[in-house]
Amino acid sequence: MKRRLITFAALVLGCTATIVAVPSGSPASLPPGQPIRVSVDVVAVDVQVIDREGRPVPDLTPDKFTVTINGRRRRVISAERIATDEGGDVDRVPASGPSGSVQGRVIMLAIDCGSFEATASRDVTQSLRRFVGQLSPDDYLGLSAYPNGAKVDPTRDHTAVLRALETIVGQRDLADLSQFHVRPSEMIDLTRELYSQGRGSRLEAIATRECGGVPPEPTCTQRLITDVQTTALYYEGQAAASLGMLRSLVAGMAGFTGRKTVLLVSGGMIASDTPGGRPDLGDLGIVVGKEAAVANTAIYTLFVDSSISERFGATTRISDRSLDNWNRDTALVARWLEQFTGAAGGALFRVQTNNADQVLARVRNELASYYLLGVEPGDEERDGRTHEISVKMNQPNVTIRGRRWVTIPIRGAVAPSKRPPEKTTETTAATPPPASPSPAPRRVVPPDVQALADLFDRNQFDALQKSLATSGNLANVIRGFRTADSPWANDPKRTALFALELAFSGLRSDNGYARDEGARLLGEYHMRVRQPGNADAFECWWFLTEAAALQGLFLPDNAVVFIPAAIQRCPNASRLHLAYAFVSEQQWLRSKMTPAQEADIVTRYEAAMKFPDTEVEARIRASTSVSGNFIAAS
Repeated sequence: MKRRLITFAALVLGCTATIVAVPSGSPASLPPGQPIRVSVDVVAVDVQVIDREGRPVPDLTPDKFTVTINGRRRRVISAERIATDEGGDVDRVPASGPSGSVQGRVIMLAIDCGSFEATASRDVTQSLRRFVGQLSPDDYLGLSAYPNGAKVDPTRDHTAVLRALETIVGQRDLADLSQFHVRPSEMIDLTRELYSQGRGSRLEAIATRECGGVPPEPTCTQRLITDVQTTALYYEGQAAASLGMLRSLVAGMAGFTGRKTVLLVSGGMIASDTPGGRPDLGDLGIVVGKEAAVANTAIYTLFVDSSISERFGATTRISDRSLDNWNRDTALVARWLEQFTGAAGGALFRVQTNNADQVLARVRNELASYYLLGVEPGDEERDGRTHEISVKMNQPNVTIRGRRWVTIPIRGAVAPSKRPPEKTTETTAATPPPASPSPAPRRVVPPDVQALADLFDRNQFDALQKSLATSGNLANVIRGFRTADSPWANDPKRTALFALELAFSGLRSDNGYARDEGARLLGEYHMRVRQPGNADAFECWWFLTEAAALQGLFLPDNAVVFIPAAIQRCPNASRLHLAYAFVSEQQWLRSKMTPAQEADIVTRYEAAMKFPDTEVEARIRASTSVSGNFIAAS
């Protein structure tokens, strides 16, 4: 019996396809030439196969692929090479065997603005502009710059994307979040020591270096501990904000049909590489990568590595320009990117801010074609759930890029139509995308969070504060708010104000877990309230409210982490400068002030004196708080 190959159209239209078998001798009961039809349920798996130079590999047949689902080998019934870019190298290679072509890939540019400085973002966006200019006019191109940047749904109007790229500005904090010079690897090792066994040799070594003296001065050592822990929580909050937005973007890609790719550009974020170390992102990177795989979205990640410029920059101390631990520091910043990309079955490339063009050219070349495999799953896997899948080859010197997770429908279930975009003769700004993006799946707001939100809506603030103060598990309440959708999905400002209420309830709690969750929530909303470019009035007032609450709660160790970042965003907010000087003074009240510490406070009060509305108060506070030498010097 001779079988025809499953057609590309059958695989794309659904997971159930029909193999048509024509016998060599038809039974007399059948009309001449009538085929015998055998139904075979298959799952469509697309993979890219490239050589060492990143060129797509042609002429591969099903026997070249080995596919396992949940570790069990499954039959590959067909392998069809699909050309997706007529300008790519694949079309300059003669094809043999089953092949096809489609027009109109779906490519989403995702830019993590919070991981870049403003100067670095300019170089990156210029490289992306050149990349966009080389794409096919048939491609649907979108843009998402987060936390709060330009957003363009996939469209064939590439000019709209180019205009949006011009508005992107890096929003990475340039302010020194820590008063001590502690590197990422040291932060992780120190927090691991503190959370697992208390004070030990690592703390002693770092405190000796930062505080001086053998043994180091006790008050300074305690400030070092608090500073490192608070900074780590701040990073965790910012990471949660970035990954949450990326997660929503990936979930939305599931609503598009055709070949989908996310090109993520990020400067990375610090993530612990050891159990118990902070910042701890858990397995969130893997979870988001798995969701991308389930959405059948290929991931290419450009990690813009700024470690070389930082290592040898003018502001870096000479003693820190050695190679000791720098490789680990760089790996820590890229760790979650590797987890995310690896779980999605994608590719991670490291680039410098000014040399991304070569890598982007390779990405474009790799996207020029892919293979669509028809794989027959086992009966036990036809359960409508997500399963781990692995695709390998018995051919040397090639790389396979493909998702590691696949959802296999129940036998007989009707699969949704997945028709690739059709080629059109005219491209206009109104050209619709291949399908409307589906909204990210709703994560139900926990009942206890919703009850608090209802009190907030009714302006019953006394009842709200009482409920928070008497909550038996405040840490879980705050965590529930952070991991669920907002009670006000279309009102981010109201959500940000509610976040302040929850965060400060956690910070004034006697429960250490609640305090940690409160600090994380503040760090997260430091990212979420930001506007593209310069801060608006709401963002600055949010920071002012935060600073006033930190002053009132006498939490100077938290304040000196958050307020400098706020000043960076709102440099003309006079009361932020005054708050910075005041909380700095609060911090030194526990011990005798050294001349260097006094000089820092003087400098911060002087910054507040430059504004008419805070000049008098800053002078009075300085004159009553700092030595009399300050008044004469002023």
